[in-house]
Amino acid sequence: MSKTMMQQATCACGFSVTSENEDELVKIIQDHAHSEHDKEMTVADVKAMAKQV
Repeated sequence: MSKTMMQQATCACGFSVTSENEDELVKIIQDHAHSEHDKEMTVADVKAMAKQV
């Protein structure tokens, strides 16, 4: 039985997302950055801040 790889990304403000779906994680972080900080983040930006947990 293989274990699903979870990824986590945490914003400097403390907002954190953990997901096994990378596309979902990217979308949530991008939406957060836009709505809360008026910033745009690329997929590469989000992937660079994500880590496996």
